[in-house]
Amino acid sequence: MPYYTAQWFEYDWPIDGRPARFAVDLGLASLPHEGRPVLLYASCESKNAKTDSLSALESRRAEAVCKKLCKTLAPYYAGFIETGSQRQYYFYIKERAGLEDAERVLAKEHFLLCRAGCTDEPDWVTYRKLLYPDAAKLQTEENRKRIALMTAHGDNPAVARRIALFLFFPTEATMLLFSEQARLSGYAVGEPVFTPDQPPAYGVSIVRISALRKEEIDALTTRAIRIAEQYNGELRYWEAPVVKHGGMFL
Repeated sequence: MPYYTAQWFEYDWPIDGRPARFAVDLGLASLPHEGRPVLLYASCESKNAKTDSLSALESRRAEAVCKKLCKTLAPYYAGFIETGSQRQYYFYIKERAGLEDAERVLAKEHFLLCRAGCTDEPDWVTYRKLLYPDAAKLQTEENRKRIALMTAHGDNPAVARRIALFLFFPTEATMLLFSEQARLSGYAVGEPVFTPDQPPAYGVSIVRISALRKEEIDALTTRAIRIAEQYNGELRYWEAPVVKHGGMFL
């Protein structure tokens, strides 16, 4: 394997309306695809039909399975997606024959229900389009950190308050087009901001009233980012007051 530095990143993102946890090695993006044209996927699932998540023990067993697959196959380990009581791992390997080796590893795991499959994928579309986070997905992790920091300072996330998002664009024209679309989408639009030393330089704030629950903030930032992307814009940051449990804004 060529030398590279693994860069693991985890984030939450729903799949078909169900909560899911993603983990992806961002560092793989720097590696050539040619040597690993086959996608191998291996799932580890709880045998308890009544549970909706993996227990701590089941999670450790799944991680052990993953390590054994990595040792046996010497793959590019791309990441996993966990939904409910199932975790599915994704690897890029040299040839389809690696599936037989993977199945032998999985057959030795009796605590979890394990399966594997493979498909030719020389363009790594699963890694690029499913696992690798776009701007909206990256932002959800920033949201988590910001909300955790505010909560540590005594914030009551259940209380609605003014959330201001600051988005920036390459030209004044694209900023104005975004502002109109944001207004039509239910955001209040603030005054323009100009940062010539920090491109893209043409910014504007948009405001919504929302609680500080992560799922609500994620929905808010995702919607704003999707609109901004139509005009080559980006979300730079958001601001909100800390609201103590007594309802006092700080």
